[in-house]
Amino acid sequence: MFKPTITLLLLLTTFLNAQNKSCNCQDELENVAKLITNAESFKVQIKKTGKEADFKAWKTKIATEIENDPLKNYFCVGYLQKFASFIKDRHNEIYLVPDEVSKSIPKYQKSFDTRFVQNDGVSGIYHMGSDKIYVNKETDGVWYGITLASNSENWTKGTIRLKIQQTSEGNYELFEFYQNGMLFYQDNVKIQNGRIHGTFWNTANQYFFNKNHKNNFNYVSLSPSFDYIGIKTLRRTRNLMKEAENFYDTNLPKLTHKNLIIDLRNNGGGATKQADELLKSLKKNKNIEKIYVLINFKTGSSAELTALALKKDPRTIIAGENSRGMLAYGYGNKSYSAETDCAGVQLSLSTEQAGENFDTYEIKGITPDIALDNQSDWVEQVMRLQ
Repeated sequence: MFKPTITLLLLLTTFLNAQNKSCNCQDELENVAKLITNAESFKVQIKKTGKEADFKAWKTKIATEIENDPLKNYFCVGYLQKFASFIKDRHNEIYLVPDEVSKSIPKYQKSFDTRFVQNDGVSGIYHMGSDKIYVNKETDGVWYGITLASNSENWTKGTIRLKIQQTSEGNYELFEFYQNGMLFYQDNVKIQNGRIHGTFWNTANQYFFNKNHKNNFNYVSLSPSFDYIGIKTLRRTRNLMKEAENFYDTNLPKLTHKNLIIDLRNNGGGATKQADELLKSLKKNKNIEKIYVLINFKTGSSAELTALALKKDPRTIIAGENSRGMLAYGYGNKSYSAETDCAGVQLSLSTEQAGENFDTYEIKGITPDIALDNQSDWVEQVMRLQ
């Protein structure tokens, strides 16, 4: 049993005292509301469709939520992100890098007992590597993830790592502090089978959904019937394009087995051009009967576009979990970047629309043909499908 005794410091935070300016979250909401109009997705989804009044009403709703949150000074950036989420565009990023993590995160005030976990499908002890939290129901529809252990000196026992809220529609939304103190908001988060989907947090302390490739490009002959290619990144630098070219020249001729697994987990994208040689080669390869593409919640942007390009081949089966959902818009040659005058909140906004055909995937992501669980290795799960 752990009883934090440190009182909540609601008045002084890094956010509210950035650069010695008098700031509050309502002011920053107004600032972000003005700046977000520069996003390409605002012009497409709000201005062109005449939804300015709806967007204004949404801002009023967010302002009320801010006012009613006793921890609003800490979760402010999350509310700004929630406001921006009315526009379906993951390329619109709003963030604040804290000067001092320990001063920008809240501490839990009440006592709690980890021996008595409520059976509500959300509460429990969750892990993310060396970090461990106790998700405890605070009120109806609100849970706090309270730090129990961490390898970071900033995340001491009793600091609040995340907040989960249940909406009036019955969905879950998440305000999550990363270990570096940056705060991120997600809506429509699934919490099931001991995992907060869209994150690494899970009760089993298992990470079969995750993949950290050591090399940028990987080939393995897994068995007499399975070949494997893992692509860590699609970034289009001169060195990476040359590395990709050499990799494909060496390994594409080796794809002689009837099954191929292409692993795009944790691939945040870059440029689809890097995968052109792979796509062209697969069209000509008659040895392959099935192509399995692995995706997870960190498969984003150009990696998602590559998965959809592979899906055009009738042999392709997408497996895993929903991808990032970052397809419909982009930055072109450069994003629209801005900073609020008050607390210095950073904005990077979309400057181009990739195509209306991708709207259905934005935010939601690509839904796999076959969902894989967190009980065993994903490659092994795919191989067992045969």
